[in-house]
Amino acid sequence: MENLDWLLTQIADLETEQATFATKSLLLETQKVAKEQARRIEQAQAELDGRIWSPNKW
Repeated sequence: MENLDWLLTQIADLETEQATFATKSLLLETQKVAKEQARRIEQAQAELDGRIWSPNKW
């Protein structure tokens, strides 16, 4: 999450410096993709933890 926070901060800083709509839109979408990717990583980790600790596998 620390890396995600850093990335989102960097993108937000870049966005405030941009003048064109296209560039701002690209940066906003990049933030959305980064958040979605982080959510999917978290879900995959939770699924892996669940499968490892499943009593059915013992």
